[in-house]
Amino acid sequence: MNMRRRDSGGFTLIEVLAAIALLAIAFAVALGALGKAAQNASHAAALDTAVERAQSLLAEQGLMAPLKNERRSGTFEDGMRWTLEVHALAKPAHGGAPAVHLQQRGAMMAQAAGVGLYQLDVTVQYGAGRVLRLSTQRAQALPQDPDRS
Repeated sequence: MNMRRRDSGGFTLIEVLAAIALLAIAFAVALGALGKAAQNASHAAALDTAVERAQSLLAEQGLMAPLKNERRSGTFEDGMRWTLEVHALAKPAHGGAPAVHLQQRGAMMAQAAGVGLYQLDVTVQYGAGRVLRLSTQRAQALPQDPDRS
């Protein structure tokens, strides 16, 4: 009954293989998470660029020429396509009243006589089929009627 006791100072092959398998699974999960984070960062950067371009396009409207009803479209230098629609909102009645109250999309608005309101809608197509839409309203002095002077 003189059995030698086996020294248990090392790892068995099964334990080493199990540890490698767990590391491989953890590495695959971490790579997937990093890839998704990089993809989200790329989408966020594209959205930021689209928002910046759309805001710039809206900001320059009415600076060089008066606003008017129109629809224009084009392409930015990086390939993003845009469409701009400008349309006049209801004009006040010329009754000599200093302000006229309008109902626009469920909200009451006051509009001073001699001022025209315009709705500006811009759509920017960016990325893989993504679309950004921004809208704003602008006030612009109406042209003076020479007969009313």
